[in-house]
Amino acid sequence: MDIRAESDYQQLRSKWRSGFLGTDSAQLDEELLARITTTNREANKQWANMLIAESRLSLWRDLPLDDVTDAGKKKLGANLRSSYQRLFSMAKAYQMAGGELYQQPQLLQSIIGGLAFLNQRYYKPGVKEWGNWWHWELGIPKDIHNILIVLYEQLPSELIQANTAATRYFTPLPTHLGAGPGADTSSNPKYRESTGGNRTDNSQVVLLRGVLDNSAAEINAAVTALSPVVEYVSTSDGFYTDGSFIQHYDIAYNGTYGNVLLGGLGALIDLVAGSPWQATDPKLQEIYPIIFKSYAPFLFRGTMMEFVNGRAISRPQEQGHQVGHNVINSLLYYIDAAAPEYQMRLKQLIKEQITSDTLLNPLTSINHVGNYLKAKELVSDPRIEEYEDEAEGFHYFPAMERAVFRQDDWAFALALHSNRTGNFECMNEENRRGWFTGDGMAYLYTDQLDSYQDFWPAVDSYRLEGTTVDNQLMADCQGQRNQLKGGSKTTMGWVGGAKLDEMGVVGMEFSNWNDTLSAKKSWYMFDDEIVFVGSNIQSHIGADVTTTVLNRKLPQDQTVNVYLDGQPWQGEAQVTAKSIRLTRSAEGKGSGYLFLQPTSINLTQSQRSGDWSEIGTKSGQVTANFITATQSHSQQNNRYAYIWLPEAEDLDEYVQDAPIKLVRQDESAHIVSYPEKGVVAATVWGIEEVAVTPHVTVSGAAALLLKQEKGRKQIALTDPLQTQAHITLRFNKPVKIISDPQNRVQISGHKEVMVDMHNLRGQTYLFSVK
Repeated sequence: MDIRAESDYQQLRSKWRSGFLGTDSAQLDEELLARITTTNREANKQWANMLIAESRLSLWRDLPLDDVTDAGKKKLGANLRSSYQRLFSMAKAYQMAGGELYQQPQLLQSIIGGLAFLNQRYYKPGVKEWGNWWHWELGIPKDIHNILIVLYEQLPSELIQANTAATRYFTPLPTHLGAGPGADTSSNPKYRESTGGNRTDNSQVVLLRGVLDNSAAEINAAVTALSPVVEYVSTSDGFYTDGSFIQHYDIAYNGTYGNVLLGGLGALIDLVAGSPWQATDPKLQEIYPIIFKSYAPFLFRGTMMEFVNGRAISRPQEQGHQVGHNVINSLLYYIDAAAPEYQMRLKQLIKEQITSDTLLNPLTSINHVGNYLKAKELVSDPRIEEYEDEAEGFHYFPAMERAVFRQDDWAFALALHSNRTGNFECMNEENRRGWFTGDGMAYLYTDQLDSYQDFWPAVDSYRLEGTTVDNQLMADCQGQRNQLKGGSKTTMGWVGGAKLDEMGVVGMEFSNWNDTLSAKKSWYMFDDEIVFVGSNIQSHIGADVTTTVLNRKLPQDQTVNVYLDGQPWQGEAQVTAKSIRLTRSAEGKGSGYLFLQPTSINLTQSQRSGDWSEIGTKSGQVTANFITATQSHSQQNNRYAYIWLPEAEDLDEYVQDAPIKLVRQDESAHIVSYPEKGVVAATVWGIEEVAVTPHVTVSGAAALLLKQEKGRKQIALTDPLQTQAHITLRFNKPVKIISDPQNRVQISGHKEVMVDMHNLRGQTYLFSVK
């Protein structure tokens, strides 16, 4: 190896190390000094509890390493990884100048001894992967490489080589998993190509091993393996052109696995920038439009919306704000290499997310020192103006059945599933009560930033806003309908949404997890309101059925006042009302719920407690207060219709104006009109030809909005089945095409319009006639 090449490898090691430790020139502010103190405190604790006897079978008593019993093997991978993570904490403390453990020789020897012990006894060529494959093939190798790079100059070369030989045994390739001889006993023994966030992790393992072993071949292979992650896919894992990100075949995962990809790709591209292995594939520039299509719409004041975080909602350390902060950290990698058309927008997006999160400070969550310093500079830069939210208004993501409706001060989100997407994921004992989170659960994000913080252990999982459920008792993880676990649903083809301007309509022909409950459910989003419509709600086993109108977690530091039909609620549970209004006493802000006819509801305010261990693998008690309103259904009372007003400053005036008209609510269609806007929105279930206005009928299953404006009709049309060749509209007068950007519209006999729906994959087609 020539001297120049050796210095190239050394520069990569130094650059990766500086992400954890900073550089000699980095100014240590209060936050960085606090991190040094915290890291030293944690390292001291782990060092003091480390087992040192020669007869030891593990490094820590609370992390037993058992490769003999079946129960021990199941936990071996997780406990091994936790052991390496503790060694990494100790390694950082050893190298952090200014800390009490800085270059403490006995600490170094303990780390070296721990690394050697784990390698010689448990993590080495020839052993089997027990339990979850991820620990052995991705998690542990990443941790080992981080330790080796942080302590590279202090470690014996034979120890480095023994550990890289071990990671090469478990993860030999940057493109495939299940590739090692020990994988045949793991939770996924199949040799398979890695995708999405797993691909960037996979590449990181091989790239950093190349940096440690001075292997240009491994670095080159790893960098080359990155390009496919930004290619759009049409099935299974990865990014979709509509903004969706899927992992595990059919689960919405922009926030967690999507961020593993985003952060992993950014970190590796940043690492090799300016080196002989710089990533030069122009395809990688596609990540910039993806950022604004697949990440920005789901960020709200530092939170990554929960409905794209999968089973991570059951982790206290990966709640919405924490995941959002992780995404912010990832975005920071991309600033320097951004083209001019993206760089300022990216800075504006990051600055807004940091400065608008007044619940948890994102800066304290940015672990990469370089990114932290970059974020501090960005926040204080007056030249970075306010971010213009291009995601404002309605957006539907058909590849993962998610909807977002954003306004200036709030955002509404909707989680659905279909025969194309999974309802929820429970894996590795996480998200054990996610039963109904994909059944039309509605989220509202406002300036009450703790609405979903410490939410999941405390909330009644049978009473999620917007869902219609029966009274069947569910066991942990029961009811999964996804490709990995329970098999995809065969029913529920009609799920989709349409967009016109900033307005939207969404529908779902719902069937529950075991097809014992069915309903037709629709949502309409206009300006300041969301209209919820349900009909044909039927239990096929005679069970009790309930729709949850609201189940809001109340703010800890404010009193919430509840009004029924404008009068203070007296606490009675069974009430009949036309409206509910919630106001926070401190500012008078609140939201309103307006029933389109007087409705009998059950209204309660209660304190609920739960533990994270009840839904996942971590523990910790949480308590929260909730205001809950539910509507019961029967054969006669098998429908609902109400309007949710996120900002109900004057609910009485809205009631008087009554701008929304419910035109139809039955087995054939749901139709809502907004006369003031000249808009009609409909979910047509495809049973029969339906008159959506007195002048227009629709044949076929369709979600649509029709807007009459200046003598012409704008029509936004979606095939919710994603299988229809065409949808037909019939007009009572002759029409002609004004706008048809993809030449999909054909007119027959002057009055019949046939719209070609091929290859739209659930996305809206917009055209105009006159």
